[in-house]
Amino acid sequence: MHKILIQIPCYNEEEVIENTLVEIRHQIKELNNIEILVIDDGSNDNTVKIAKKNNVHHIISHQRNLGLGVTFQTGLNFAKQNEFDFLINFDADNQYKAEYIKELIKTIKNENFDIIIGSRNFKNIPHFSYFKKKLQNLGSWVVRVISNQKVSDASSGFRIYSKKAIKEINCISKFSYTLDTIIQAGDRNLKIGEIFIETNKPTRNSRLFKSNSEFIFNQTKIILNCFAIYKPFIFFFYLALAPVTMGIFLYLRFLIFYFSGDGLGHVQSIIFGSTSLVLGFILIALGVIGELIKRNRKILEKLYGK
Repeated sequence: MHKILIQIPCYNEEEVIENTLVEIRHQIKELNNIEILVIDDGSNDNTVKIAKKNNVHHIISHQRNLGLGVTFQTGLNFAKQNEFDFLINFDADNQYKAEYIKELIKTIKNENFDIIIGSRNFKNIPHFSYFKKKLQNLGSWVVRVISNQKVSDASSGFRIYSKKAIKEINCISKFSYTLDTIIQAGDRNLKIGEIFIETNKPTRNSRLFKSNSEFIFNQTKIILNCFAIYKPFIFFFYLALAPVTMGIFLYLRFLIFYFSGDGLGHVQSIIFGSTSLVLGFILIALGVIGELIKRNRKILEKLYGK
């Protein structure tokens, strides 16, 4: 029988954690061999006390607030060390409907996927502003392109991971794990599927970001960081396009003036063109080095484990 772990990352969730736990237990009461892990990310309220009162199977507490990405990795490590077959991530604020937990489990057991994401239809979420809906769609599109995975809601935290995914994934972002793990899954040839879900009304404001600009900054930083780590040659090649193009343009500009008899007056084109080309070639060289490091890392992971 499969061992299933439901992990709930928490930070000051005393107002909602009990309702979340009650709802989860109500929806999984007919299922066997499921354990609940509450990961307290340095809360200074009664979150842990309420979790203990509700007799969750496991509680892990960070001494200080480390971020959602680190908290997710704590649960991932726990699932890995205790040989769980499936790991379900569920947000403490109960924004996702627990009734879909059974469908996540059923889908990953019956279909050939390593990760199943509970994807939201942004059009049907009334508390999302028009701008936020567009940002979510744009972010999901960028992640699809980078990861080569068909994911319509890259930022959904409601997911189930197979035993293979639990062993392969290592979250590197402190801010969040949602984009990081999808891009990483694409790099490690893990298959991602999705089910479509509805959400509950919000119980509080997001703690990950206070404004759209902060959301854009953090999500962009994660995407670029993952892109550089998991697809280094492509990342640095794209960076090199601008200086290489500029260098070629300046060389052509000099040649045009040179053959028209005015080359000496445009020697600066050669100087700046050479500088741009050197910069472009350095970036390409960094991409090659990054690709070699990436391949060496994969070899070491296969030899010595994660």
